Amino acid sequence: MQCEHIWLVLTFLIIFIMLFGNRKVRIFAVFAMQFQVFKNARNNKVSPWDIGCFLFMPVVLAAIITYKFQITIDDTLAQVFTTIFSLAFTVLFGFAAILVGKIDSKHNIEKQVVGETFVSIVSATLLCLISTILSIVTIKVDNSIILSLLSFIIYSISFMIVMLVLLITKRTFIIYCNATNGNGQ
Repeated sequence: MQCEHIWLVLTFLIIFIMLFGNRKVRIFAVFAMQFQVFKNARNNKVSPWDIGCFLFMPVVLAAIITYKFQITIDDTLAQVFTTIFSLAFTVLFGFAAILVGKIDSKHNIEKQVVGETFVSIVSATLLCLISTILSIVTIKVDNSIILSLLSFIIYSISFMIVMLVLLITKRTFIIYCNATNGNGQ
């Protein structure tokens, strides 16, 4: 049993070094830029309402589901989440590639909306990737405390992804409306 703990620690250490030791894969900049999307356009300050809706409320909702209702992620739900997050990752990644071509708009507001939408797509894509990996991990976890913690994290990220997808959908609609009304050309 002691040997298994050493291998587990070594595995997490290697993953930590791979993700945080290499500057080419650090994702903190993406999430920092996502906070800029939560700025209020009128006063250029981060909106507490947005922080509450996109970060705080998903975490609270996940805590209620996981700890109050004691709904942890079992193997079947983990497989469903893995499939959903994988599909969402693929769709969002493709959509981000398409949206890159729209960033060269000559209208500043449209350019800003497209840029912020792109950041939100990349953030949601990364969250989908993280959730997919964590969902796969839950299949192998036997410890109820660790399973509860993983469930809490996956539920939190899931609600954040839903909120980001709604934001992306609304902003995409705005971009479309501006383009079809002649305002975005």
